[in-house]
Amino acid sequence: MHYLGVDLAWGQNNMTGLAVLDATGHLLAATQHKTDSEIIDWLRPWTAGPCLVAIDAPIIVANPTGNRPCESMVNRHFGKYNASCHSVNLSKPHFANGTRALRLADELGLAVDPRAQSERRAVEVYPHPAIVVLFDLPRVLQYKHKPGRDLEHSRRELTRLLDHLEALRHASTPLLPESSPDWHRIRQATAHAQRKVDLARIEDSIDAIVCAYIAAYAVANPTAVRAMGDLKTGYILTPVTPQIATAYDSA
Repeated sequence: MHYLGVDLAWGQNNMTGLAVLDATGHLLAATQHKTDSEIIDWLRPWTAGPCLVAIDAPIIVANPTGNRPCESMVNRHFGKYNASCHSVNLSKPHFANGTRALRLADELGLAVDPRAQSERRAVEVYPHPAIVVLFDLPRVLQYKHKPGRDLEHSRRELTRLLDHLEALRHASTPLLPESSPDWHRIRQATAHAQRKVDLARIEDSIDAIVCAYIAAYAVANPTAVRAMGDLKTGYILTPVTPQIATAYDSA
């Protein structure tokens, strides 16, 4: 079994982060590619057998305007953590002719129904709420490259995230990144970045690792995740606290 994370750019002008874990939680690789063909070539060997591919990008988009229902659900339950979603709809050029994520999943022959029993699946995920739940945080970590955040702030928040990920070695669903040369490259790049753009270059790979861990966590802890939404209108699979699970299930 392989657990893969794809921090997928909506179009082919930006880099996509890619990561893969084995069945025991060891990080096997973390990298970045740009074009569909490059991404598929990298994913194909890892998805030939049993796999769950967690994609941080919309798979199903059917609403002409506004938010998808799944985004509204995530916003309702995670907005207080500053972990709300970007709005996605068919009026946005990237989704007018279908989604990149679904095209990639179809090319690789992956089922995209979160309730499917197929041993080769892809699901949509979102790292921010997952990070809040997995590490019991009061709000999201501000590691993203955004205006108004200086280099040291971003480095400090990114380092916190890397520390949290390494601490998962002790979790019941372990993540074991430190045997991977790619992890040490990410650590070195974080420590020695001279500009915010240097940190931005490794964000995608880190988010991909988070996505891959979400996949592993979902398989190991099926009652501790929810696929908010549905296959018709779109869904987002995320870890949830017991309180959020109760609120979501009772809605």
